[in-house]
Amino acid sequence: MDPTERASIRDDRILPATRILAAVVIVVLALAFVILFLTPDQTDHRFAWTIAPTMTAMLMGAGYGSAAYFYARLLVGRRWHEFGLGLPATAVFTWLLLAATVVHWDRFHHGTFPFLLWWWVYLITPIAVPAVWLANRRYDPRTPEPGDHPYPTWLRVAMFAAGGAMAAIAAWLFLDPNGAIAVWPWALTPLTSRVVAAFVAIPAVGWLRIVVDGRWSAAKRMLETLAIGLILLLVAVGRAWDQFDHGSLLTYAYVGGDVGTLVATGALYAWMGRRSAST
Repeated sequence: MDPTERASIRDDRILPATRILAAVVIVVLALAFVILFLTPDQTDHRFAWTIAPTMTAMLMGAGYGSAAYFYARLLVGRRWHEFGLGLPATAVFTWLLLAATVVHWDRFHHGTFPFLLWWWVYLITPIAVPAVWLANRRYDPRTPEPGDHPYPTWLRVAMFAAGGAMAAIAAWLFLDPNGAIAVWPWALTPLTSRVVAAFVAIPAVGWLRIVVDGRWSAAKRMLETLAIGLILLLVAVGRAWDQFDHGSLLTYAYVGGDVGTLVATGALYAWMGRRSAST
C-alpha cells in the first residue's frame, strides 16, 4: 500500500459501529448514575446487588456519570483519535467487573431486572469494547496535530508514575481484598473492594495510555472525563463524610489525593491548552 492509500484509510473517522456502541453505553451509564449517585440508599431493590455503605455506590455513580460524558462526546465526535485512549481503559474495567461478578456470584439479586441488565452488560462489553477499538483504531492517523506539543520529560515521568501507582492500588484492591478492607477509609466487602479496583483501573490505564500516545489532542477527552469524575467523587465524599474513618491517616490521604489530582489535571489542561493555542 502506498502512502496515499494509507493516508486515505487513516482519515480519523469514527465508525458507525463505534457510535452505536456509544449510544447503547450512554443509556446504561445514565441509568447507573441516577441509581447509584442520586439514590445510593436504594440499591437493595434498584440495583444488581445491595451496596453498603452509600459511599461505594456514589463512587461507582461518579465513575459512570463521568463515563457518560466521554461516550456522549464520542457519539457526536468527528475525530477518532480524540477518543481512542478511552476504550482500552473501559475494556480493562469491564474485564475486572466480569471477574468480580463471577467470583462473588452469590452476592447478586438473581432473577431481577437490575441483575440481568448488569450480567448481560458485563458479559457483552468485555468483548464488544475491545472489538470496536480494534476496528476503529486502524483509521487513527497516529500523527500529531499542529498544536500537539510534546510533553516535557518530567511531565511524562509524573504521568507514568501516577498511572503506575493507581494500577498498583487497583491490583491490591482486586487481589488482596481482605488486606484492603482492613485499612480502607470506609467500609468495604470483598466484592466492593474488587469493584472499586475496577474504577481505579480506569484512570490508571488512562494515564499510561496518555504517556504512550504522546498527543495532547488525544488526551483532552480523557482528562475532561477524569476531572468530571473527581468533582462528582468529592461531592460524594462530602455527602458520605460520616462513613469515613476520621482517625485514619489514609482517609485524609485519599481526600487529599483526589483534590490534588483534580488540581493537577486542571493545571495540566490549562497549560497544554495555552501551548496548543499559541501554535
